[in-house]
Amino acid sequence: MHSVPNWKDLKHAYGSAEDIPEIISELRPDPNSPAWDDLSSRVCHQGTTYSASPAVLPFLLSIASNWSTTDRAMPLALAGSIVAAPQTILDGYEEIVEGLRRLALETLKNPGLPREDRIYIMQSALAFQGDRLWGRVLDQLNDGEFQALCPACRKELYLVIGQHGFFVTSADWVREPAVVKREIKPLAADTMTGVGKWLHTVSIQSNDLESSNWVRYLFGSSKCPECGKPFNLPDAIAGIEEQ
Repeated sequence: MHSVPNWKDLKHAYGSAEDIPEIISELRPDPNSPAWDDLSSRVCHQGTTYSASPAVLPFLLSIASNWSTTDRAMPLALAGSIVAAPQTILDGYEEIVEGLRRLALETLKNPGLPREDRIYIMQSALAFQGDRLWGRVLDQLNDGEFQALCPACRKELYLVIGQHGFFVTSADWVREPAVVKREIKPLAADTMTGVGKWLHTVSIQSNDLESSNWVRYLFGSSKCPECGKPFNLPDAIAGIEEQ
């Protein structure tokens, strides 16, 4: 068990972390509770973490463990964001992260989770097992759009997957509906491996056939609307994350 941190010696986005215990005490399952914004803005501000950030993980694990599977999305999502951030140093927190991973997998067995929550928890589960790419970007599936970079010409791209269709463009497709769009070819379910196969399987087990189909597109292929070169979507997503 982790000892109680000396919060005064730790920093968050706005300075001393001595206000963290009070904020943690106010956390509730309601995702609209202002305490969640207060905590996340301090310990994972726009994806950036601080010395106080990993010290929050044991508390998030404890909270999530004591809440029902339908109430765990917020603590698990915030913990995942902290773990996936490139600045986070997890030395000494390995057992906590493993506990979070097991809890996330247990939570995903509830087929009644709302889709949005399930995607956040799948993202966190990947972060907890060390996948800092999908542990940062999978939640973009909830918005229906991923940012990417053409591996050939290095043009920034938008990968539209989900409720708005399945295509690639290099322009503002919302304001300019007539932009050039390239179709995305989904990966066949029986050829999926690794992360893609796992995400597809979890979606199927949750009886969410629509999101399982989205995963096939996410791991599919297309052609750049600028240079015409073919690419695999995961490579293009990884490209912009590595910038």
